[in-house]
Amino acid sequence: MPDVTVDWNAGRTQEQKDKIAKVITDALVDIGKAPRENVKITFKDNPA
Repeated sequence: MPDVTVDWNAGRTQEQKDKIAKVITDALVDIGKAPRENVKITFKDNPA
């Protein structure tokens, strides 16, 4: 099960996070052959 954590400074919108999560998920499915339902993306927003 791919478990990806994006650890970055806070300040991105939910729309940006959704788009980034989609791109990462698509890459893991298309290139890594991971089942889409097993991909977990977590965003950790740190204070700037």
